[in-house]
Amino acid sequence: MNVTPMNSLAQVYDREFRVRGLRQQGWGRGLMAVAVLIWLWLGYLLVFPFSAGEGAHLKAVECESRAFHQNGRVAVSYRADTGERCDAERDWGPITAGLLLSLPFAVVGTGLYVSGTSALRTAAYAADVARLNATKEI
Repeated sequence: MNVTPMNSLAQVYDREFRVRGLRQQGWGRGLMAVAVLIWLWLGYLLVFPFSAGEGAHLKAVECESRAFHQNGRVAVSYRADTGERCDAERDWGPITAGLLLSLPFAVVGTGLYVSGTSALRTAAYAADVARLNATKEI
């Protein structure tokens, strides 16, 4: 007669376990999405041309992208190729800081997603084993 409450309690626990796994997957996806958005922004800063020096006394200068700035066959530094104003506008410091900022989001997001997926797979496995044990007894 005590089988029904335990079975019901086990079902509640299983449901909560699965919900917790889905929640972890959701947080993992969200944190990885933040990291991907940061990476897309950094890629935009590196790949696309831009204008620098728009101010009261400065005329805007069109700058090439940091990634595709090579002028001719000779490899020249970005500062020598485009000028000091372009180099100062897209400095490596903020780009590197953005990359370092994205790493915790990527690592924690990946860990949460993997943990949630493992929890869901474990719950599915336990349900399959219980179902197989129940059919074996009948």
